[in-house]
Amino acid sequence: MTNRYFIQGTKIFSTAGTLFASIVGAPILIFILTRFTLGGNKDAIPYADTYIKNSDTIVVHISIDHRKIKEDDDIFTTSGWFMGVAQTRSATYSMYYFYSPKHKKYLGVVTFIGSYNTIQRGSGEKIWYDDIEGNRLTFLYSIKSFSAYVNRQQWQDPTYGTKDNPVPIFFKRALSWPESLGGIEEYITIKPSVNKKFVELYLAHELSSKEFNRLYGADMKRLRLKD
Repeated sequence: MTNRYFIQGTKIFSTAGTLFASIVGAPILIFILTRFTLGGNKDAIPYADTYIKNSDTIVVHISIDHRKIKEDDDIFTTSGWFMGVAQTRSATYSMYYFYSPKHKKYLGVVTFIGSYNTIQRGSGEKIWYDDIEGNRLTFLYSIKSFSAYVNRQQWQDPTYGTKDNPVPIFFKRALSWPESLGGIEEYITIKPSVNKKFVELYLAHELSSKEFNRLYGADMKRLRLKD
C-alpha cells in the first residue's frame, strides 16, 4: 500500500512499512541537517549560546500604519555533509524593520524561511508541514505588541538602531493576539530551540565576519582561553 505525504507542498510516497519514518523521521532529519550543515561563518556558530545568554527581553509595539514596516531579504544556501552525502538547502533571511518611538531606535525582526519553524498540518494520508515564518509579516500586521530578544552588545552599540542598520531583534511572544488567527501556540510563541537556530543562522550568514569580530571577537578569545 502506498501512502502520500506532503512537506511544504511536495508530494512524497512511502510504503506502509515506512509510514512511521515519514511522519516522525522527516522532522528529525530536517533538524539534524539544519543543525550541522549551516555553512557560512562557521566560527561564529559556537557563540550562539553566549549571544542568547547576553540578551534581554524588550516589549515592542507595532505601528498602526503598516506601510512603516519595511522588509529586507537575502537568499542564501546552506551546505555540508550528512552520512557521507552532500546536502544543500536554500533559505531566505528576512528582516522586518521599523522605527520604535518607545525605544527611539529602528528595530528589525529577524526570521528565516526554510522549514526551520514548522507546524504539522493535515491528517491521514495527507500530512504536510507549514513554514510558520512565511506568515511572520502577517502576524506583525495583526498584533499590537510582542516581546523580543535583543543582544545587549548590539543594543548598546551606537552604530545600531538607524534606518540603514536596525537593531536585530528575535520574536519571542505575541502580547496581543486576534481571535481571528486562532489560538495556536506555535504561532504566538517562538520556542527556545527555534530561537537558537535563528541566532546560529544570523551569526553564520547575516552578520559579516568583520562585524562579528568587532563585536564579539574579544569575548570569543576569552571563552576559548576559559575552555
